[in-house]
Amino acid sequence: MKRVFLAAIVSLLSFSSIAFAQTMPADADPALWARALKLHKQSIIVDGHNDITGPMVDADFNLGDSSVGKLQPSGDPMHTDLARLKASGMTGEFMSIYVGADTWRSGRAMVRAMELIDATNREAERHKDLIPCTTADEIRRAKKAGKICLLMGIEGGYAIDNSLYALRNFYRLGVRYMTLTHNAAHDWADAHRDIKHNGLTDFGKEVVREMNRLGMLVDISHVSEKVMMDVLDITKAPLIASHSGARGVNDHTRNVSDAVLRRLPQNGGVIMVVFYPSFLDERTNREENERTARLKPQVDALREQYKNDPAAMNKAIADLEEKNPIYVADYKRIVDHIDHIKKVAGIDHAGIGSDYDGVPFLPSPMKGTEDLALVTYEMLRRGYTDVEVRKVLGENFLRAFSQAEKVAGNRRISADGSLVKFKK
Repeated sequence: MKRVFLAAIVSLLSFSSIAFAQTMPADADPALWARALKLHKQSIIVDGHNDITGPMVDADFNLGDSSVGKLQPSGDPMHTDLARLKASGMTGEFMSIYVGADTWRSGRAMVRAMELIDATNREAERHKDLIPCTTADEIRRAKKAGKICLLMGIEGGYAIDNSLYALRNFYRLGVRYMTLTHNAAHDWADAHRDIKHNGLTDFGKEVVREMNRLGMLVDISHVSEKVMMDVLDITKAPLIASHSGARGVNDHTRNVSDAVLRRLPQNGGVIMVVFYPSFLDERTNREENERTARLKPQVDALREQYKNDPAAMNKAIADLEEKNPIYVADYKRIVDHIDHIKKVAGIDHAGIGSDYDGVPFLPSPMKGTEDLALVTYEMLRRGYTDVEVRKVLGENFLRAFSQAEKVAGNRRISADGSLVKFKK
């Protein structure tokens, strides 16, 4: 037993190669933990969604600096930096080009998207271990070279300002998926809790077809159920949900229903499971909402008291929440959602979409990207084969991405670049 445990520790240290290490479960089987770390290191891992781009722009955060113990401008803990990404075993990280509804309403959606694209490219220019990637083959080559791919996905389809010209230019800049909206319905698509059109408008359907023509994946996270169904009716390429769970495990509107899951085998799409405990677990969601409502008067008072000192305000709010703890679902809940997707749609349709740096807390005891191996360990503990684990970690996404590229490769382009017609 001592030798097995020592082997696990040696494997862990060689895997992380940094001062901090992955969080090993308190009740872990050391031999299985060592096996999980080895498989994790060997696998291609693609994460569908990371919001570290916000601090990169708003706080001039350099991925080469440590984020451990630091807060975002919003006051939420940071999860990502270069060392933590290396420890995570990540091969491809989708950097979120997130544009909030308030920014859209202010008329700066496209400008904000361009700022985030620039910040992502600057990080790839700064650090030799990071490279920009735009294809499935580039992700595979990066794995062989020991590099980490930075990919980009727009979150909030209103960033294109109702322009297919803009959509095409975002593709040229390296954007490889677009979430059709965020939490607000806009001119051509409904959000999960904001319904204006009962699905996609005619222009919204045209956007999906043009994304197919380009080879840009359609992302159904944040959209309404009807929009999900409309996309499935239209798309010629696999869709993704870049950071969503399964509604059959937690009945939250941000999650994907069984009706959608049952259509995935025909479409080839992948649901990349989010790590936000409130999307994963009903109790966490309920207690978080109750705490938010209960503490609102005190939080409002703190915001007024520290309106000229954001750092002090964030600390005061964090202290208040610490004194009012809630139940936080643990990392095993992530695999509950993977289990459900596997049961309803099949193992070929589950992936990883953490939402690092876009959520206020992670499943216990996760601290940041470095703890991604917990998911691999839990899948193995439940009897997943090595092949199945590799599929969930990245191979399913790569298959969907490659298929989208093939669909785009069968296109015929008119002189103005706008004709949507596919060869038989």
